[in-house]
Amino acid sequence: MTSSSPAELAVLAEGLEFEYPAPRRILALKGVALRVPKGEFAAIVGQNGSGKTSLARCISGYLRPTRGTLRVADTEVWRLRPAQRATRVGYVFQNPDHQLFRERVWDDVAFGLQNLGASPDQIQESVEQVLRRLELWDKRELHPFQLSRGDRQRLAIAAIIVMRPQILIVDEPTTGQDMARSREIMDLLARLNHDQGMTILTITHVMELVAEYARWVIVMHDGRVLLDGPPRQVFSRVEELRISAISPPPVARLGLILGLDPLPITVPEARDAILRRLSV
Repeated sequence: MTSSSPAELAVLAEGLEFEYPAPRRILALKGVALRVPKGEFAAIVGQNGSGKTSLARCISGYLRPTRGTLRVADTEVWRLRPAQRATRVGYVFQNPDHQLFRERVWDDVAFGLQNLGASPDQIQESVEQVLRRLELWDKRELHPFQLSRGDRQRLAIAAIIVMRPQILIVDEPTTGQDMARSREIMDLLARLNHDQGMTILTITHVMELVAEYARWVIVMHDGRVLLDGPPRQVFSRVEELRISAISPPPVARLGLILGLDPLPITVPEARDAILRRLSV
């Protein structure tokens, strides 16, 4: 990705491989090389089975690499105890219901801090701060499954970020939500990235959101990194994207047809580029 030194990197992978064990041995990652600087907002994209979730789970420490080097927040996170890992990297699953198991919204958010040994005063202050920030404070006494899908997604994120991880991985945060709700979730991730300097890695199939929010795109195909770079650069590589069954956002496709330079990747950029073309 960049020439950043290891100390400046959130993720450093070299020759990374992961093989799922018997009875169905599958080599899911094949020599992945990746460098993600601290504070980046990156999107991991690719068709089903491309290796993006396996990569994310190796980065999170849930999976132990089979071969190669993987350092996350300058350590091999899979060697750490869960409590130690929680302050370095947090993982929000595609289905938030898989992470919610307490009787109250408040309890789900407090659980991680309790396991970290935080004091009651620290827990009270941190949980209230996070719930207010994510607009869940008024719902703190509800059972999590009384919440809407969007609120449960925010709650799952709240339960992770309350532990202040350096890196946040969010797997398909917009699944099952309309575009307005999807942008609310992405806006939240953007604020965490901007305000707290948290490194964000999100897995998504929605290229319009990638174009709007991500500053770097990692394209996975057949267990390897096929492309990585800024969205504008990645979306211009049509032939390589076709290999990975990824289609650029509609405005980028229009820009390619019209030969617009620089390539627009959002609607406002396309509008401005076309107006400039018409005024010439």
